[in-house]
Amino acid sequence: MPRNTSEDAAKMVGNKFDLVLIASIRVRELRKGHAPKIATTSTDCVTALQEIEQGFVGRDYLNKVK
Repeated sequence: MPRNTSEDAAKMVGNKFDLVLIASIRVRELRKGHAPKIATTSTDCVTALQEIEQGFVGRDYLNKVK
């Protein structure tokens, strides 16, 4: 995982702990077949971090935790 992407994504959501939760939810969605919100050829993990960094995925994903 690119270090700059993960650091920038953590700043977008507030802290690293929330980043892990949000990114893991998004990665599961991507692996279930949801379309990426950005054009990318990266892995699901990197795609999720890039979506967070660019503001397409945010703290609202924490509401999806059951």
